[in-house]
Amino acid sequence: MNSTNRQYCFHCGLPITVTDLVTAIVNDQEFCFCCHGCHTAWSIIRGAGLDGYYNRQDMEQGTLKEAYANRFDGEYLQSFVVESQDEAEINLIVDGIRCASCIWLIEKFMLQISGVQNARVNFATHRLLLQFDPQQTNALQLCQQLSQLGYLPRPYNLNELRNATERERHSLLLRFGTAVFLSMQLMGFSIALYAGYFNGIDPQTRLLLQVLAALVTTPVIFYSGFPFLRGSWYALRNLSPNMDLLIAIGSLSAYGYSLFALASGREVYFDTSAMIVTLILAGRLFESGARHRASAGLDRLLQLAPPRAWRLVNDQPQQIDSRQLEPGDLIQVAPGDRFPVHGLVLTGSSEVDEAAVSGESIPTLRQAGDFVRAGTLNINGTLKLRVEAKAADSFIARIGQMVEQAQARKAPIQNLADRISAIFIPTVLVIAGVTFLFWGADHNALLHAITVLVVACPCALGLATPTAVMVSSGRAAEEGVLFRGGDTLEAAARLDLLAFDKTGTLTEGRPQVIAIIARENEEDLLRTAASLEAGSRHPLAQGIMAEARHRQIVWPQLTELHQIPGKGLLASSKGLTGGSAEFLRDQGIEIPSPAAAHDLSEVHFARNGCYLGVIKLRDIGRSEAQGALARLKRNDYTILLLSGDHRQSAETLAAKLGIEHCLAPLTPEEKTTEIERLKKLGHEVLMIGDGINDAPALAAANVSCSLVGSSDIAMEQAQLLLTRPNLLLLPWALELAHKTLSIIRQNLFWAFSYNLIAIPLAACGKLLPVYGAAAMAFSSIAVLLNSLRLKRVLPP
Repeated sequence: MNSTNRQYCFHCGLPITVTDLVTAIVNDQEFCFCCHGCHTAWSIIRGAGLDGYYNRQDMEQGTLKEAYANRFDGEYLQSFVVESQDEAEINLIVDGIRCASCIWLIEKFMLQISGVQNARVNFATHRLLLQFDPQQTNALQLCQQLSQLGYLPRPYNLNELRNATERERHSLLLRFGTAVFLSMQLMGFSIALYAGYFNGIDPQTRLLLQVLAALVTTPVIFYSGFPFLRGSWYALRNLSPNMDLLIAIGSLSAYGYSLFALASGREVYFDTSAMIVTLILAGRLFESGARHRASAGLDRLLQLAPPRAWRLVNDQPQQIDSRQLEPGDLIQVAPGDRFPVHGLVLTGSSEVDEAAVSGESIPTLRQAGDFVRAGTLNINGTLKLRVEAKAADSFIARIGQMVEQAQARKAPIQNLADRISAIFIPTVLVIAGVTFLFWGADHNALLHAITVLVVACPCALGLATPTAVMVSSGRAAEEGVLFRGGDTLEAAARLDLLAFDKTGTLTEGRPQVIAIIARENEEDLLRTAASLEAGSRHPLAQGIMAEARHRQIVWPQLTELHQIPGKGLLASSKGLTGGSAEFLRDQGIEIPSPAAAHDLSEVHFARNGCYLGVIKLRDIGRSEAQGALARLKRNDYTILLLSGDHRQSAETLAAKLGIEHCLAPLTPEEKTTEIERLKKLGHEVLMIGDGINDAPALAAANVSCSLVGSSDIAMEQAQLLLTRPNLLLLPWALELAHKTLSIIRQNLFWAFSYNLIAIPLAACGKLLPVYGAAAMAFSSIAVLLNSLRLKRVLPP
């Protein structure tokens, strides 16, 4: 059926199938409903004179009606697909996820589809990451097949995330409010029935109270509890039992038995069935709020880059989506607005607050010719900019994407919970059936079996790890630390040895030329050095280039350069060589051996085998390095310095910073060999470096770390990224990882202990169904609240 021809429930906005259609005609106007529960709720609201509720504007915007209309538009979906070579991926928000069994079902079902390479669901955010072969399938087909399971997929973006959160809370509040209102009426009837049971009551009054109880319970079950009933129907249809099935069986069993008891003159339990739904909805409502607070850190990060921008067309501002901006476009940014993209200031001047990106609290003056970064705040002047990069290529966008991906990556400690979740529901159903038979298959047996169903909680198992990872990664992102996933968090918590590179890591990475010792001509040596080093991003090369520019030396451009990481550079066509003394000696070049200054780095140069001279540079140590290393030592980490610089310079810095173990000079291969040797000795090793020559060692370590400003390959390799140039973030990040792993273990202990204690108590008849439902709701909330403790971790 085409979505445009579909009918939607007047009360809740859900689509109506032909078999479920319920209609009512008032003043010649027809109203359509998806079930009798919605019809009854509408009747109560209208009867109370509150039908103006349906005229509220927010009932018409952002409802599931809109989601159904848009979700299967192939062109719309394709705009959210990211393609790279033979792989594509899309992130979806999935409505209808209730428990850990839903996660298991969605992942297993999607992985069975031809072309799907990976499917990961984050229970805490209800976000699905799909990676697939675009030659075999597409986003439209995947969404259609997922919908067959009874889940509602929509493309993920910030606005859709907000809308989905609002829709979820609106629906929960409406259903919960209805359930509470009617359950309060029900309690009055139930109290009268219980009083009559002890003090006597005439049959007509008793029957009237039971009928009234049945009437107010019906909308609680079939409207307020409709999400559970719908989820259980899809679970049965797909032969994949989930949490909704347990709740539906429990509440419908009590409701069905009460109808039977009403007809046969026995005691009814309508209050039990209604309170099961009400209490579980209360738990879901609290859980929804806690999940929203848990993801607040990521939300704040994503909101740094505004979704809309003012593009100048013929000097006239036009508001467009920031994603539509292209390099070369002209935009205008008013005071108080954030910059949507990286740009170059053309006209105007203003102070810019860069604290959110760099951590620098003092505003910086930006004027014509200056570069501004996306996500920073324009304080007091209107600026005209030229766009230098797309919104998706900005630093904020890349970091936000990395954090989102990190929250989708599972920690190894979650594997046990995933395996148990796959068999949890069937096991609970079996236990409930055995309980019913054991207690004699009467009404008491039914109550005990219902309690088993509603007290069981796979949700706590499913939430134990992802909520802690989500809160922790969001909290870390607020302070400028990026963990690439739950696996990185867990690995970081197990580290015992930290290996540091020297240049650009323990030092500022901005060496300054201290001395130029030329065999013949100093200017010729610097010109030769600049022509060689112009093609390198090494900090020493940047220092030499800065000195050449300062002296206004013009150097020839070389096209054929060969860089040997950790050693030096060759320009064979010109006969030029530059690098360490050992590298030049390996090339057969004779080098004099003057006494080396302990804190200076040296770069030697030769032309056609003849030695030209040496340039000596000094790098400034990071001011915070000593404090950061001292804090790491107090936390019982072993510190090791692995440097490609000459031994005297590395040992001088190591002594200054209190590092006891120092190895230098090392080639990239030797650094990698040392990391692998330490791992074989049983150490869990973190390598922190910033250059291309550090990439092999970064890949070899258990956890790799880089600072912002490192080479692209080092940043891509890094599992732990410090997005602000401050080494004090490292000990804080490792302490956060320890606390996160501790929280995860506490959550799993609680989830396992709760189910191991509560289910046997219910089977033994020690719990009433109402208490079981309350306990189940509390179990999930307890896990969420425990994870939220990570938000209170103090900043570094």
